[in-house]
Amino acid sequence: MTKDRIKDYTLRVTQASPCELVIILYDIILDDIAAAKTAAGENDMTAYRKELTHAGKFLNELMGVLDFSVPLSYHLMSLYIYANKMLTKARVSGNAEPLADVTMVMDKLRAGFEGIKSQDTTGPVMQNVQQVYAGLTYGKGQLNEAFLNPQDYNRGFNA
Repeated sequence: MTKDRIKDYTLRVTQASPCELVIILYDIILDDIAAAKTAAGENDMTAYRKELTHAGKFLNELMGVLDFSVPLSYHLMSLYIYANKMLTKARVSGNAEPLADVTMVMDKLRAGFEGIKSQDTTGPVMQNVQQVYAGLTYGKGQLNEAFLNPQDYNRGFNA
C-alpha cells in the first residue's frame, strides 16, 4: 500500500461512522486485489503475495467484528470464508483467476453497505480528531490540504 493510499484511508477513518468503517475495509481489500492483479501482470510475485496477504488481514478483521446475535452475520461469515479461501488459493498458486470471485463478492457487499450508510446516524466513531475542511493550497510542486479548526487545542487524548 502506498503512502498516499495510507494517508487517504487514515483521513477517511478519522471521520467515519461504523457503517463507513466497514465500507473502508471493503475498499482496502478491493484496492489490494487490484494492486495484486497489477503485480501479477508485471510478474512481481513478491508484491502480488504481499498485497494478497494485506487483503487477507482486512478480510479477517471483517470476520472478527461480526455480531452473531444478528442472523445476517452467519451469511456474511459464509461469504467471508469463501472469499478468504479464494484469496489463499490465489496467493499460494500464484494464479490471479480466483480473485475475480473475491472482487465480485466484495463489490456486492460494499454496495449493500453503501446503500444503508445513510441510515447510520451514529456519527464518527473517533472523537477529538481534527475536523477536515475543504481547502487546498499549492505548495512547491505539490498540492497541500489545509485544516482549519479553532478547537485544535482539544485534539487527541485528554489526560
